[in-house]
Amino acid sequence: MKKTLGIILSLTLLITGTIGCAAAKESSNVESTSTAASINAVSVNYDSDDYYFDWRNGSYKTIGLNGSSASVKGDGLAVQDSVVTISASGVYEIIGTLTDGSIIVDVNKDTDNGTVFLVLNGATIESQTSAPINIKGAKKSVILLENGTKNSVADGSDYIVNADGEPSAAIFSKADLTITGGGTLAVTADYNDGITSKDDLKITDGTLIVNAKADGMVGKDSLNVKNGNIAITAGKDGMRSTNETDEGKGNVVVQNGQFTITAANDAIQASKLVQIDDGNFNLNSGGGYPGKSISSGNNDFGGRPDQNATSTTESTDEEESKKGLKAGQGILINGGNINVSSYEDSIHSNNDVAIKGGILTLQSGDDGLHADNNIFIDNGEITIKNSYESLEGTNITVNGGKISASSTDDGINVNNNQGVLNITGGEVTLNANGDGLDSNGSINMTGGTVYVDGPASNNNASLDYDGSFSISGGTLAASGSSGMAQAPSTNTQPSILMYYSSAQAAGSTIALKDQDGTSIVTYTPSKQYNSVAISSPKLSVGSTYTLYSGNTKLVNVTLSESLTYLSESGVTTKPQNAGPGGGGGKGPGGNRPQ
Repeated sequence: MKKTLGIILSLTLLITGTIGCAAAKESSNVESTSTAASINAVSVNYDSDDYYFDWRNGSYKTIGLNGSSASVKGDGLAVQDSVVTISASGVYEIIGTLTDGSIIVDVNKDTDNGTVFLVLNGATIESQTSAPINIKGAKKSVILLENGTKNSVADGSDYIVNADGEPSAAIFSKADLTITGGGTLAVTADYNDGITSKDDLKITDGTLIVNAKADGMVGKDSLNVKNGNIAITAGKDGMRSTNETDEGKGNVVVQNGQFTITAANDAIQASKLVQIDDGNFNLNSGGGYPGKSISSGNNDFGGRPDQNATSTTESTDEEESKKGLKAGQGILINGGNINVSSYEDSIHSNNDVAIKGGILTLQSGDDGLHADNNIFIDNGEITIKNSYESLEGTNITVNGGKISASSTDDGINVNNNQGVLNITGGEVTLNANGDGLDSNGSINMTGGTVYVDGPASNNNASLDYDGSFSISGGTLAASGSSGMAQAPSTNTQPSILMYYSSAQAAGSTIALKDQDGTSIVTYTPSKQYNSVAISSPKLSVGSTYTLYSGNTKLVNVTLSESLTYLSESGVTTKPQNAGPGGGGGKGPGGNRPQ
């Protein structure tokens, strides 16, 4: 469906109004309608001490946990009751069980800039009133999970905290924190977060199992994962980076690993950038795909919860965001196998989204892939099994890759009247109950292949644009209703727009062949249809072609111009009151060609 028609409010802010085939959800305000360059990748530096090493070959100290007490020996260590305090950098082996106590790291980083290594070697640490591991101060701390060991930390539901509300996690760090090693760490956080660093949080190896009342993992300045096996169950966000103000901070960058995240809110969220280079992800947010669209007013799906079908493309402070991947500035996917089941958008950016690789399988109660600004798809495989709108943005560019998407409303929607849907390559297959390709601005196609299994209802169309649809390359086959049917309006390669006298049954193959019987386009819609728009670089003006329905010959046509209107009786004229490139303009039913 058509979303909005932007009008100028100021030099940088647009406010939207409604336009289109039928009333639909409103678009969010946008700051820019120009297509910017794709997102630049972030490089994360890992130090040598971010990885496992043979700590036994050097000097180390041992902390023995003995139920309600602990024993230590050596400089930089102190014990009071069941609290062990480390005050100097070095390597500390931790073994045994502590039933109600803490390991506190409190190193003056102005006089000691070394790294504190906490080697968990079969350690169980529990605390009822504070963080079991509390890193109050250090230049850097590393939790090393000894290979083959099982370790755990758990806290109670009622903390004693300072004026800043700290500590706020079962593993809490005021310093840069790295977790590595070939062991297992189970974190149970009944008070708040599972693992939190107020600086950088890095994970380079290990098996982490986090069950948290609030967020699973938080790295304020950054959350970076190079490898590991991570399972998170979170009462709020799964993985998160929160720094909104400092340049270059607030990112979540994943290079590899195995991730299973079930989060009541967002599965992975960053104030700035979410970047995924590789890895395997199974993400469930907000209870997962609810089995129907939460946005659509059609198909008996009702409106958004408590909002009567108004837009929630941007969550307010009062609303709980329930998205798969979410970022304030950008989402960049370079690779990986990403499966998302989300109550709201599966992938959502308040600015840009760039897909440069990977295999994405998405199920969403709202949009499959949403950007408040630009979407770039250069490569990868994107399957959107369920969505309200499959792709939505101010500008959308498809340069490559493979997209297969189903939606209760629009398949691809450019929601600004200055926006452009630009298709230069790739393969796009859409099954849309609303408009298939929908642009409040224009469409430009220079390559690629697009198949649209469009709407059966006449208040929508397989192609819907307000500006122009320029086509100079690529293959297009778009079937759907006839009431508002459109075809490319500016053609340097020929197109046809066929109107059928009666609805064609679902599964009826559309075939266009040349005089030699060579197939130009073959497509089989899964829904009934009354029209089809076809364009191909194999078509040429002056040549004759035959359109078939299955094996039944319908009509011969000799192309005499760049856009030819066709019925079962032969070449016809453009419908009265038609918009650019086709029918429409008079509501459901439109005006059929005579």
